[in-house]
Amino acid sequence: MTPQATNTIGLVLGILGVVLIFIWGPPQPNLETGISVGLEDATPIDDAGKTVADHNREIEARRRRHVVLSRVGLALIGVGFLFQLAASWLPATPSRCVTPLKESLP
Repeated sequence: MTPQATNTIGLVLGILGVVLIFIWGPPQPNLETGISVGLEDATPIDDAGKTVADHNREIEARRRRHVVLSRVGLALIGVGFLFQLAASWLPATPSRCVTPLKESLP
C-alpha cells in the first residue's frame, strides 16, 4: 500500500470519527442544580399507559447507543491517526515513469 493511500484511509477514518463525535459526543456529567421528585416504576406518565419503567428502558437504550457510537467515533479517530502515522513511515514507492520511445532510424 502506498503512503498516499494509507494517508487517505487515515483521513477518511478520522473525518468519519469526527462526524460521529459531533453527533453523539461523549457523555457529559449532569451539572443541573436543584432537587427532582422521583416516581415509582409503575406510575403511568401518559394517556397511552406508558409507565416510568417503560420510559426508563427507552432512555437506557438511547444512552447505551449514545455511548457506543461516541466510542466508535473516538476509535475511528485513533485508527485514522495510526494510518496517517504509518503513512509517514512507509517507504515511498517509485513512480511509474514512462520511458520515451526510441525513434526508429530510417
